[in-house]
Amino acid sequence: MRHRHSRTGSLAVAAVLGMGALTALTASPASADTSGVTESALPVADVTPVGITAGADGGAWFAANAGGIGHVDANGKITEYAVPQNSQQLDGIPDGIATGSDGSVWFTDLSTTVPRVGRVDTATGKFTLYELPTTGTVNFANAQVSGITAGQNGTMWFTGGYSGAIGRIDASGNVTAYATGLSPSTITLGPDQAVWFTDRNGSIGRLDPATGAVDTYLAPSAPGGSPSFGDITTGPDGKLWFTEPGVSKVGNIDPATKAVTEYGVPTTDSRPFGIAKGKDGKLWVTESATSNVASVDPVSGGVQEYGLPKTLSAPAVITAAPGGDLWLTEPGRGLIGRFDPSAPPSAPPNPAVPAFTPGVYPNGAASFQNRCPAGQICQTQVTTGGTVTIGSFKQTLPAGAIRISGYLGAADETGDPLLVPPVNGKQLESAPVDVPGGLIGQLPLVGPILGKSPAAMWEVNKLSVTQTLNGPVHVTLSGGGFGAKASLNIHLNNQLLGSSCVIGPLDAGLSPTFTAGSPTYDDAVSWIVGKVSISAPVAVPAAKGCGPFGILDGVINQMMALPSPASKNSMALTGVLSLAGGINPSNVPEGLAPSAAAKAKASKLLKRTAKKPARVAKAPKKVTLRLKARR
Repeated sequence: MRHRHSRTGSLAVAAVLGMGALTALTASPASADTSGVTESALPVADVTPVGITAGADGGAWFAANAGGIGHVDANGKITEYAVPQNSQQLDGIPDGIATGSDGSVWFTDLSTTVPRVGRVDTATGKFTLYELPTTGTVNFANAQVSGITAGQNGTMWFTGGYSGAIGRIDASGNVTAYATGLSPSTITLGPDQAVWFTDRNGSIGRLDPATGAVDTYLAPSAPGGSPSFGDITTGPDGKLWFTEPGVSKVGNIDPATKAVTEYGVPTTDSRPFGIAKGKDGKLWVTESATSNVASVDPVSGGVQEYGLPKTLSAPAVITAAPGGDLWLTEPGRGLIGRFDPSAPPSAPPNPAVPAFTPGVYPNGAASFQNRCPAGQICQTQVTTGGTVTIGSFKQTLPAGAIRISGYLGAADETGDPLLVPPVNGKQLESAPVDVPGGLIGQLPLVGPILGKSPAAMWEVNKLSVTQTLNGPVHVTLSGGGFGAKASLNIHLNNQLLGSSCVIGPLDAGLSPTFTAGSPTYDDAVSWIVGKVSISAPVAVPAAKGCGPFGILDGVINQMMALPSPASKNSMALTGVLSLAGGINPSNVPEGLAPSAAAKAKASKLLKRTAKKPARVAKAPKKVTLRLKARR
């Protein structure tokens, strides 16, 4: 058991090396696609939506690892809600989500720092959160709470991963923890009213709620691949159906005879993960390495694959709505999809992206990985908010304003490795950000008043800000994490100032801090993702090139109190950092390959994402506690 857990963690690292307050964000409604699939894009694609459950309003609720909890209505409009921080003032990692028998929506927090489950008020988006016990005979220490499913009378069942526990909770916060002796991952209530779950070591578990007894049944192929299992659900035939991503198979177990049957998926290394029962009497499966969905005939075991509209979308979890439509998450592109199983996607099936280890470790690829050559450490960071303060000037950044992408390269004369520009897309993408009040809004003393006057609407007054790089970006592999050194130019865009008004260069050391404590590897995806914050003081020089022949330089410098020392300026940003192995077939340009020492150092830093198994209590044991609700 210990060996298997360690292997899962090391494979998470190999994937990268390529071997509270209520805050709502809304996105535009979805657009229909001629393929038969309707997809809705999240405001920031990188937040990695994973779990999804049907809502009573004809829409669905989803959980995003690096975001929060979201709702998509029947028209495809998305609203996102930030989950309050835990008792250690850290962000959570929303993962599994399910609708209870009473219509309530519950979700899990994958964080091993403070394991939690929570309930969201579907009318208001407000949260009730329960932090799970991490001490005692049976507990959720080091849990990675992931799977969740509805029980009877409004109760919910959830898995505790490496803690070895399974929990049951009711609306009042009464929780019963059951020891399993295994590492439970995904979970469902069987037709026999027993709790059936997958184990990260390759077994199917059955928990008797009355006695706490646990029986295990081996899925013959599952231990040979990683992840061993994806999701599990009750099929139309009364059997328990599950996916085996590591070996690209779908299987079932008969609760009466305990016989296990497995079926291969036609596309090798397709990485099937999510599974749900369709109104057409078939099982529907997501394939995260191909961006396909597939139907499974429960009688013959025949598998038919269908291509989704966009490749590299890495579909994860799928669920059926009361009306019969199927909803699915596509974390590789930040999409929520929907289709009618009686009119499946019309596109031909897509091939799988290259596997990390063919046959045993398929690669569910995100679109950002195609920006980097195969086998290289690929990263992208996108801002989700924050402020930039320069002297007397303060600018709030909207979500998605700045993105930096690239891959780890060789060191230059500075001794630090370069962040090599991506082979697809730009290294720095900077969307123009409008400055409230325009130019006159920045005037000393009277600016805030004049910035709200009719004059502020004049075209000649409008002001926006963009950024460009003033040189190569360097990667820092010290201080316990990844960082970057960048030299930036800030451009003030205005009719009077012309096209060459620049503040810079600003030399900034950008060391992101993971706001959940550390990133956590999720079996549903093949990359490491986490919410980050960046706080960096920067010295800012005077503006130059403003107006014809720079005649307005002095005006801008007086308005913004430039030049300004680092003590008076700062970049306080929030964002999402994603890391993985590149998949683009392009060759690495000569001289830009990272050194073995740099790769080894990066590997060491990334090993923090792999949690080791703790000693777990053996079944049957259970404890019941009353938890305090947090909001």
